[in-house]
Amino acid sequence: MRRAVPLFAAVLLLAGCSSTTTGSPTSGSTPGSTASEPSSAGKPTSTAKEPAKRPKTINVRDVDPCTLLTEAQRTQFGADQPPTPGTVEELNWVTCHFNRGDRKYLIGTTVIVTEGIEFYTESAQRDKAEKLEVGGFPAVLIKNAGRVPKCTIAVDVSDGQMVQAGVSSFDGTDIDALCQLVPQVAGAVVANLMAK
Repeated sequence: MRRAVPLFAAVLLLAGCSSTTTGSPTSGSTPGSTASEPSSAGKPTSTAKEPAKRPKTINVRDVDPCTLLTEAQRTQFGADQPPTPGTVEELNWVTCHFNRGDRKYLIGTTVIVTEGIEFYTESAQRDKAEKLEVGGFPAVLIKNAGRVPKCTIAVDVSDGQMVQAGVSSFDGTDIDALCQLVPQVAGAVVANLMAK
């Protein structure tokens, strides 16, 4: 059984940003299952999951999450501390944190090659996962207004792989402010991946 809730807090200390508007998320639904329709013989066809619709498939297996934001992007959002690599060991997820000296919020990125976006859309997290698109890629936004507010966007870059951008705060920054920032972070991450 996945231990998504305890790990969720660690994973959400992720993100970065960009002034670029390319890749900003838009509300919508991600591709899902097609409804059964009658065939030409009048018999229903089986329901099958459509392949994810992406601008391209990006294999992130060898991507360092600390490279997903440029120095200029980190500076723009006040992430003035050196990048800190890490892992969520239980899930084998690779992370990088870009912290601010004033601790107003923390930004980070995560590279995940063991789980696709279904980790959120087909689990106990599905009720919290708001479907979006980031740069044409299916994505979900997860908002957690707990004691440590967190806002994360997970982007479906390949079958069984995703990248996450997140913003969290230990210093009382409002969850709505974090969720306004995280789409810019996710857009920058996707734009940088597309440019690789």
